[in-house]
Formats: sequence, C-alpha cells, structure tokens
Amino acid sequence: MRGQQSPLLFNLMIEKENIAAWVQEKIEGTDNFLVDIKLSPGKLVVALDKPSGITLEECSAVSRHLLEQLEPTGFLETHEIEVGSPGMDAPLVVPQQFFRRIGRELRVYDKLGKEMKGTLLSANDTGFELKEITSRKENKKKIISETTHQLNYGDIREAKLIINFKIK
Repeated sequence: MRGQQSPLLFNLMIEKENIAAWVQEKIEGTDNFLVDIKLSPGKLVVALDKPSGITLEECSAVSRHLLEQLEPTGFLETHEIEVGSPGMDAPLVVPQQFFRRIGRELRVYDKLGKEMKGTLLSANDTGFELKEITSRKENKKKIISETTHQLNYGDIREAKLIINFKIK
C-alpha cells in the first residue's frame, strides 16, 4: 500500500470540522442551521433545524450530500449516518434555537447547577432574557414574585424547552 492512503487511515482524519463544512456548504442560502454534530466510533449524527422546523426532505438532501462527500474516504464502511432534527426534548445549544422559542417556557441550569424555569422573553447572538415567576408561602399567604434574568449562553449548562401537554 505504499504510495496509497489506506481508507481506514483517511477515515480517522474525518473530524467534526470537515462534517460541519460540508453541511454548511449544503445549507448555505437557506434558513436551515446546524445545531450539533456527534461523531463516535461507528456513528455520525447531524442535527439540523430552521425557524419553521426542519423537514424530512431537507434532512435527506443534507444526508445525500454527506454521503457523496464521505463515499471516497472509506468513512461509510465503518460509520452509519443519521441526519435529523434535534427533537423537542433536546437541549437548546445554538442561538437560532432560542430565537425560534421566544415566548415559550424553558428550564435552564446555570454553570453552578441552579435551576430556573420561566418564559423566554428575548434572545440575541450572545444570550437571552428569561422571566421567572416563583411563589412561596408567607404567613399562610401565597407570595408571587417575578424575576427577569439576563443570561449569556456561556453561563448556562443546559436549557430545555418545557413541554406542556395540558389543554388550556
């Protein structure tokens, strides 16, 4: 094999940055955005989204594009590929996910593990605003207080959508 590169050796050089570049190449000019890439032995998982929700056709197009890019590398001999939506119960990880959930209820944990639950009021490229309503009993009376938190994305450990199936 002297002078030729083994598919397995090239396979080991495929990194998230390569995958991200190929995904960006395919979604450029659309309102689709890359949420996450998980690359583990034997599996590649790419999560995509867009403001109105990613479609199966859009995921399939990105999947086909990745297959075309990865076929010559030998990567597909050792990995399966999955391209889809992150899912409603997945943590929010990129600003665009916060933008699309303004007005919705979130559960947020900061870096110290403190939990906050509230309504997402606004979001920008560096952070978001969360209105938390808490209640406590004081002298047999229920005291309700409202706190608005300005949070930077770098200061949180996890943010998830609170899925409420109650009919109002």
